[in-house]
Amino acid sequence: MLSSADLHLERALFLAVLILFFGTGFLCTLIALIINSIRKKNKSGRYYILLFLISGAIGVASAAFYFYVILFEQVGNYVF
Repeated sequence: MLSSADLHLERALFLAVLILFFGTGFLCTLIALIINSIRKKNKSGRYYILLFLISGAIGVASAAFYFYVILFEQVGNYVF
């Protein structure tokens, strides 16, 4: 029974990372698309796909770094 709970936690973590990746990528790409359409600059599809992937990876990396810092900040308070 405990192993099925672990599977649900892993699935929740995986879904949270996917939501964070796609949400950050979509939001950044949408903002860039709106800005470029207002300025009437034509960009290729490759530009937007690359922007989506890079911004999604940066969003996941920054969230992981944030939670890493919070985790070890709490541990540091109790160790010393």
